[in-house]
Parts: sequence; C-alpha cells; structure tokens
Amino acid sequence: MESMVSSDAAALANAAMQLGLLTSRQVDEAWDELGARNGPAEKFLRCMERKQYLTPFQTNKLIRGDKNGYILGGYQLLYKIASGSFGRVYRAVEPGTGSQVAIKILRKKWSEDKHKIELFVREGRMGMTLRHPNIVEILAVNHEKSSNQYYIVMEFVEGGNLRDILNIRKTLQPAEMLRILEDIAAGLAAAFAHGTTHRDMKLTNVLLASQGHAKLVDFGLAGVHAGHAAIAATVAASTAGADDDKDEVDVDRTVDYAGLEKATNAPHGDPRSDLFFVGCVAYELLTGKSPLDTKRGAEARMSAQRFLKLASFKAEQLDVPVSVGRVVESLLTLNPDLRIQTPSQLVDRVRECRRELGGVSQPGESAKAKAQTTIFLAESDETLQDALREKLKKQGFRVLIAADPVRALERFRQQPFDLLIVDAATTGETGYYVFESILEDARRQNIPCKGILMLGPEQTPFQKKLADTPGVACLIQPIKYKQLLASIRELLGYTDAE
Repeated sequence: MESMVSSDAAALANAAMQLGLLTSRQVDEAWDELGARNGPAEKFLRCMERKQYLTPFQTNKLIRGDKNGYILGGYQLLYKIASGSFGRVYRAVEPGTGSQVAIKILRKKWSEDKHKIELFVREGRMGMTLRHPNIVEILAVNHEKSSNQYYIVMEFVEGGNLRDILNIRKTLQPAEMLRILEDIAAGLAAAFAHGTTHRDMKLTNVLLASQGHAKLVDFGLAGVHAGHAAIAATVAASTAGADDDKDEVDVDRTVDYAGLEKATNAPHGDPRSDLFFVGCVAYELLTGKSPLDTKRGAEARMSAQRFLKLASFKAEQLDVPVSVGRVVESLLTLNPDLRIQTPSQLVDRVRECRRELGGVSQPGESAKAKAQTTIFLAESDETLQDALREKLKKQGFRVLIAADPVRALERFRQQPFDLLIVDAATTGETGYYVFESILEDARRQNIPCKGILMLGPEQTPFQKKLADTPGVACLIQPIKYKQLLASIRELLGYTDAE
C-alpha cells in the first residue's frame, strides 16, 4: 500500500475497512456529514476522529500507508501509552465487547533474543499469579507467530504513573502521599504473601487511577523470597565480588537494587530492599526530588557511596508532620534490620499515621471535593502549564493538566469535569477536535461542561465554527490572564461577590 497522503477519501475509507478499523456503517456516516465520497482524505480522517471511530495514532498510520500494527491478538491498538527499552505499551480495545485493555509488546530487536523473551514471558506469568486491587491485573501472555510479536495483555488503568503526576503537581501533600503509600504497601503485601518481591520499585511503576487508587505494575524483575530465615542464612553469600554482582543485574535486579544491597551487605533478593525504594518514592512525592543522586550510568548507580550518603538522613529534614517523617526515615534506614521489615508492617504504620492526621474517612472531605470546580487544561507549553496551574489554584479551582489533549477526552469519559480549556495554539488541530468532541459528548449526555478554546491568530476559522455553540468562549492570542479568568467566571456563572 503506497502512502495515502494524496489519496482521496474513498480510497482511504476502503483501506480502513479492509484493515478492520471501520465498518461500512461508520464510513456511511462520514459520507452523510461530508456530502461527498471523493473529497480530501484529511477531511475524512478528521471526521472519523471527531466521531471517535479512529484515533490520531491510527489515522497517522493510515496516512503513512502502514499495513500492519493496528490489531494484535484480536485487540485494536488505539495509541501508545508508554515506551521503554524493553517494550512499548498501548491502549487497546476488543472490538466485539468494547473492553479496554493495555498491551505491552516486546520490542522487535529482542524478539529473537531467547533470554529477553524468557524474562518478558516470566513477567507476564508472574503477574498472572497476583490478584489484588493494588496490583495491575495481567490477563494473558501470548505470541503472535505471523508477526513474531510477544505481548502481555493487562488491565487498563485510566490515569498516569506517579512520575506523570509529579511532573504536573511538583509535590503532594502528606495526607495524599500517605494514601498512595498505603496502596503501594497493600499491593506489596499481597505479592509478599505469594512469596514474591517487586525488585523494581520506582515512580513509573506505580499507576494512579483516576478514581484515586494506586496500582503496582511491572513485576518483570520480581524475585521469589524464602522468608527471613533463608535471608539470614545467605548474608555471607551477599558479599560476593563486584563482578558477580554485575553478572546478575540484568536478570534479577535493577542496578539500583544492586547498589543498595552492596552498600548494606544485604542478601540478594532481600524483600526489605523493596521497602527502601518505597521510601525513595515517598520522599520524592513529598519533596519533588529523589533522595539519591540521579546517576545515569549503570556503574555509578551501583556505587555503594551513592547510598551511604543517606546514612545521616533524619525525619526532621522533611517539612512534614513528625509522624510522617518518621515513616519515611524508617524506610530509608540503610541497615535493613532497623528498617520497616515487611509490607504489612508498613500498612499498619501508614494507617496509624493517617489516623493521627485525621486522613482516614473524614466525613466532610468527599463533599468538599465534589463542591470544588474542576478545570481541565490541555496545554503543551510547560511554562504556561505551571503559570496557569498556580494562578487558577489560587482562585480555588481544582486544576488537571495534560500536554496531550487526548488525555482530556479520556478523563472526561471516565470522570467529567466542569470546564475544559484547550490551547489550540500549542496543541494544534488535535486540540480543536478534542475540544469539539468533549463538548458534543457533554451536550449529548446532558453534562454541564463549559469550554474555552484559545486560538492563534491563524486559527480564527475554528472560532467561526463554534460561533453559535452555547457554553463556549473563543479567545485569540495574545491573551492576558485577566481576560481568561473573566471568561472562566462568566461561563461558570460566578459573580464578583463569590
């Protein structure tokens, strides 16, 4: 199939139907709206995106003329969620049921590497043995022979990982950190009860669902423990030379775990190592920075000195309630025997701490959250993200931000918000079409969502299209903050007295 950039709409529609991406009924809807079958391919694609029959990921592949990479294991790939050195993760849907899943695909460069394949399959099978609300559920591990692709099908979690959250929020309040920490500890405790440790605890391996629950993902480096008696018996073996450590890193532990266990003389596979790195996660959620030097090279990250610098860490260094600081200090204690010993113990400590702070099931907390107006801002400029977040929060709004406007669409379907602001000057046509789609969904479902579309001077045709749309304001750059705030207050019906 040649590139479809210059193809007409009819040719592209036929290709999409042959690939199983569209039905004839969906294509007919486009013809009814466009009024012709032989128009530009681009208009047809944008129509399908607005109707949510195709995603930008799919339309870009169609434009390139790609024949493969749309469907795997019977699931239709919608777009890429994440990417790493080992694999890529996609959001996908089962066409017959509409069921949403995440699919992790082993990178092609490892598809002939038996060792990497074994690790990948092991990750999936290990995950299938773990069933807990705070662990992402693994549904299947498969291999598609026709494309030689190894993949893992897992529960799709609407939300983002803790690194994504920190990029937006910068830091979390102690009460919110404790709630996440309790979920992490509960997930680790469930795995520990099955004889499994995580071995790769870090911000990106904790997903925060839009409902607020934290879930652990990626047990690819998980270890199998044999209890503390076996740990004590293997302390001597843990002092093996550096060369032996390096040989084991790729198989059984990240370089960070190797460095910790070298610095503390802890046995390889010590389950308390997970708790140390949970402490690192907690520290970073509270302060916005890692307690460890953020070394890049594997050799530097395995250095014992990197961890020994933490030996003087005290709870008082954190600007948080004393009880919260004590929990973090205990987790970051280098001597494993003085650290919190098991995930279950951590659950108990966190719950006790939350009770002290009044953070467990406060009667008025839910009502207060519901009463707070939520604004979703789709803005690709990081400087503008930070500035608008702070200014709008000072006005009492709950602010959600994403650089990719498609995230706004996902969030709205999961949990509608009160006001959508899209900066089409930085997010482009995708931003406009997402804006239009969300407002259409809101009207169809009778959800009182308002919208503000910020446009560049060359994007005024979008303003004309929305001229008669109720609950919508279009602002043309340059836009002053006072002008934006006035539009927000007007659309939400706020008075100066409020």
